[in-house]
Amino acid sequence: MDRQAPAAILILDSIHHVLRAEKVLEAKGLVFDLVPVPKEVNPDCGMALWVALPHLDSVVAALGEAGIEIQARYRRREGRFEPWGS
Repeated sequence: MDRQAPAAILILDSIHHVLRAEKVLEAKGLVFDLVPVPKEVNPDCGMALWVALPHLDSVVAALGEAGIEIQARYRRREGRFEPWGS
């Protein structure tokens, strides 16, 4: 995946939810990647979902259908991560 492409970082409640999300999204054939939570977002260790913007709506819908809540969304802008959307 092109990590320089416009993308969102989705933060979930726990690593358990991230792993469940991985299974849900893979089963649906959706495009995403697991990444360490950027230190600018949260200095604690953890994993997040990296989703290119063209795939974001499909990923968010699939997570919602599976009952997986997104805790926060971020996007990279001018080299920094900033909160984005709801």
